[in-house]
Amino acid sequence: MSVIRDYYNSFRTTEFTDAINEIENQYGYINSHNYFNMRSTGQTAIIFDVNKHNITLLPQVNRGDHSATQGKEREVDTFALKLAYFKHQDRLMTEDIQSWRQPGQEFQETLARATAEKLQDMRMTADQTTEYMKLQAFKGVFKTPDGTEVANMFTEFGVAQKQIDFVLGTTTTDVDAKIAELKRYIAANVKQGGAISGVEVLVDPIFFDKLVNHAQIRDAWKFYQNSGAQRLRDDLSDYMRWGVTDVFEHRGVRFLTYDTTFDLPNGTTEQAIADDTGHAYGLGVRDLFRGYNGPSNKLSQANQPGREMFVRQYVDERDEYVDFELEMAPLYFCTKPASLVKVISSN
Repeated sequence: MSVIRDYYNSFRTTEFTDAINEIENQYGYINSHNYFNMRSTGQTAIIFDVNKHNITLLPQVNRGDHSATQGKEREVDTFALKLAYFKHQDRLMTEDIQSWRQPGQEFQETLARATAEKLQDMRMTADQTTEYMKLQAFKGVFKTPDGTEVANMFTEFGVAQKQIDFVLGTTTTDVDAKIAELKRYIAANVKQGGAISGVEVLVDPIFFDKLVNHAQIRDAWKFYQNSGAQRLRDDLSDYMRWGVTDVFEHRGVRFLTYDTTFDLPNGTTEQAIADDTGHAYGLGVRDLFRGYNGPSNKLSQANQPGREMFVRQYVDERDEYVDFELEMAPLYFCTKPASLVKVISSN
């Protein structure tokens, strides 16, 4: 850096060093992976059909009777969901720049640097908001950070969520049987006309620690850490930067710790995944999670395709301030909620 006059003794000098930035952790495991089939819409709500087709095996008929079995009509249900809407604003004024120096620098603040910082802060806030809502979709609901439950997909589809208690506090629990039950249930309920490629479970650290320390799993965990060391390092290098701290794959099921806490608008915090809990979903399932980006609320953008977000700057005509505005209108949901499984450990 540079040598400057000491703040406490004008006859002495001191070294001015880099600033220490304190920024809340950015959790983006779901945002960073292509789980959601994203689409744009120019409307504030969507309607979709669920086309149900049950495949029933054909019985044999008598060739001589010229008889035949009859096909059945598909059952079609129609659903409507409303998109959420967010509008976030900030302002940069003359007094925010005049006579201030840049953090970590001896140079005066500039409009360009302060503007870039404002836009970065807005983007980070928006990214965490979408991460939160996408995580709710993994739980089967579309809920906004203010606590509004826009849609409960279990209720919409008239199904009850499957829950499996791993009972990890009991040494005699057959954990392999629990994992097999989890895989088989998800595979049977995705109803996509094909097979799944695997299962992932986002769990809290307490559940994960109980799992890998269970008497039946402990040796498999040690083997995964040792013989699969390179794979484990590759997994963690991909996941840890987004909030995942531990990974373990066993019998085709990958368990990941998602130790995340979100700061809510009302000043409280919310743990992403409750203690002793996890949320499981199938991999390789076509269109399992769907997302929509809605339109801006500006007159010129009416009925125009939406984007992930709209960011604008408005410069005061008297050149006294700059307003920043961010808009987004998202919708995230699970198209096959019957395949979502909640895992717990009751002791």
